[in-house]
Amino acid sequence: MNPSGSPKSFILIVDDESENIEFLEKLLDQFGFNLVTASRGEDAITILEGSLPDIILLDVLMPDMDGFEVCRRIKENTRTRDIPVLFMTDLTDPVNKVTGLEIGGADYITKPFQKEEVLARLKTHFVMRQLQLQLQQTRQGLDDEVSFRTRELTKSNEQLKKELVEQKRMEKILKQAWKMEAISTLSRGIAHDFNNILSIIIGYCDLAAMEKLPETSVIGNSLDKIHTAAFRAKDLVQHLLTFCRETDQDKTYIHITPVLNSVINFLKPGFPSTIELKMDIKEETGTILADTVKIKQLLLNLCRNAVQAMSTTGGRLTIGLGSVFLDSEQASNYPNTASGHYARILIQDTGPGMDPEILERIFDPYFTTKEPGEGTGLGLAIASGIALGHGGVIQVESQPGKGSSFEVLLPLRITEQSGSDMEKDQELLKGTGHVMFVEDEEFLVEFGKIALSRAGYTVEGYTGSMDALEAFKKDPQKYDLVITDHIMPKLQGLNLAGKMLEIRNDIPVLLCTGTKSEKIVEQAKSTGIIEILQKPIPMKTLIKTVTRILEKP
Repeated sequence: MNPSGSPKSFILIVDDESENIEFLEKLLDQFGFNLVTASRGEDAITILEGSLPDIILLDVLMPDMDGFEVCRRIKENTRTRDIPVLFMTDLTDPVNKVTGLEIGGADYITKPFQKEEVLARLKTHFVMRQLQLQLQQTRQGLDDEVSFRTRELTKSNEQLKKELVEQKRMEKILKQAWKMEAISTLSRGIAHDFNNILSIIIGYCDLAAMEKLPETSVIGNSLDKIHTAAFRAKDLVQHLLTFCRETDQDKTYIHITPVLNSVINFLKPGFPSTIELKMDIKEETGTILADTVKIKQLLLNLCRNAVQAMSTTGGRLTIGLGSVFLDSEQASNYPNTASGHYARILIQDTGPGMDPEILERIFDPYFTTKEPGEGTGLGLAIASGIALGHGGVIQVESQPGKGSSFEVLLPLRITEQSGSDMEKDQELLKGTGHVMFVEDEEFLVEFGKIALSRAGYTVEGYTGSMDALEAFKKDPQKYDLVITDHIMPKLQGLNLAGKMLEIRNDIPVLLCTGTKSEKIVEQAKSTGIIEILQKPIPMKTLIKTVTRILEKP
């Protein structure tokens, strides 16, 4: 019956009648308890000064010092006050029982003793006592851990404090993320509907601009203004989604070159004379949607890391800036990225390089190979978090003795010129193939059919995903490409694509969506979708993408 599972657990029995003690000893000894007895209250107090029992069985009526007084002294002592006290008495007056409970008694055992009652009450209070001790140990362990962490943080230098401010800000964002979920859901719905409307405006604006107009007509200039205004509205939708994703980042469209030059000018005065700086900055072709302060911090962390790697040996720091287009196959080599245009920043050093074990952990928070006091292990982790927060990624290549190369990709905004998609039929790319176009907006289906038909394609349009699926089932070999919206009633685009790929696993599928989130990108990749375009989609962009997909062998 020993709930503690330990033969060393013991009970203190305090009673002035030897018959009672003998009965309890005979009853409890068989369960492996270490029984300690006392016939007077003063003796019990003396015993407690040296050792602490698990439970105290205390007689109420005793000479010199009764059980109530003994209990009061036990509860006044911080060492003993948590020990359960079970009064033993033949007093049946409720007043006496209430008095015992008020001064701290845990329970009563009635005399003359009933074996079953004694064992049941002891078992109950033993279990409660063990749980109480476990709780105290856990609480003490947590208190010790908090104290240890507090001491460690107190020893941190000023640089660590600055970086911890950023960490706390990011933690605040995470804690508030659930509050933004409802707004994010609403915004995604707004983005879908609004981007559909903008797709209609931009698409038919492109079609109208292709018509021949008299030289004196003001229609062309009016269409230019409509086109420009539609793309401003597109940016507003993007800002709304960005707000929901990161509430306290001030993101605007920025050119990277001035930011990069600012970082270099800041670092130059501290460069060791043994380090050569080489710049390879190509002309930019667009802007990125970013928080300038965060991008500066990302670049500073990477450049400082490179300089520190060459601090003892010297070497060359190369900083490059350009742009790159990733198709769906190339994008699969970078985590959490989709096909599209990216700004590409290269930061290369000729330092000692890294072995694979270190390379695998360099973005882990608090991981560092520097001496104590020389680094916090947060710089690269923060840089990676900033890149991910901007829809980008950092890749690194390094070998021992051959230096390191950090590649940063950030989504690039290609400036849409009003006239760039408003060109004549003869300036459009031409192609052939049978295209299924699925979109729940009837106007967009009509636009897709007209635009792709002018480029030479045969197009079947469907406003219902279930109708499109039935048509595909009847003759899957008929189609060379499926273009589908994502958010549709009954069967969404991802699910439609999945069912079509189950029927014919080599059918190329192009997904159009108003919110190209990381989750959708990952789901699209796992489904087998070959490309994703974000609405609104200019006509020329649509035709270029379709032509590129169908030209692949």
